[in-house]
Amino acid sequence: MAVLWFGHLLGSRKRETTDSPSRFRIDPLDERSKAFLLERDTKWFSKDGVDFALSDVMRAAGLVPSVRSLTDLLASSTPAYFRWKLYRWLRPRKSIAMDALANIKEGYCELATLDNTIAKPTLFVSDDGHVGLLWAGTNAVIVFQDAASGLQYTRYRVVQNQF
Repeated sequence: MAVLWFGHLLGSRKRETTDSPSRFRIDPLDERSKAFLLERDTKWFSKDGVDFALSDVMRAAGLVPSVRSLTDLLASSTPAYFRWKLYRWLRPRKSIAMDALANIKEGYCELATLDNTIAKPTLFVSDDGHVGLLWAGTNAVIVFQDAASGLQYTRYRVVQNQF
C-alpha cells in the first residue's frame, strides 16, 4: 500500500509519441510570410493591438520571453517533463505557469491547423530569429516579435474591400 501511495505522490508521465501533431515545425520565412511583412501596414489591420501577456506567463515559468524561447516551447513535446504531484505542492506558481504554457501551445496548434487539420503546424521565423509568424488560415496571422519589455504578439487580419 505504501508503494502505491508513493507512486501516486510522484505522479505520472503523460505518454506522447515523438511525432505528435502538437509539435510545431520551425521553418524560415516563406514567400507568403515575407509578402505579409512588406504589406502589413497597407493590406492588414491589427485585430487587438500589441499584447505582452505571453511574456508574463513565460517569465512565471522561468523562461526568457523571446521568439527563441517560443520556438523551443513549440518544437518540444508536451509536456517534456514528469508531472510530479510533489513538485506541484513545492512550486505551485511555476507548476501553474507550465500548465498555462502547455494550454497556450495547444491553442496555437488548433489555430495553425484550422484550414488543414492534416498539416503539421508551422511557425515561420525570420533569419535573425527575432520575428515569428503563425498563420491561422489564409486571412489571419499572429506575429511574435522580440521587444525591450518582452515577447509581444499581435494578431492581424486581411482588410476586406468595402464597396
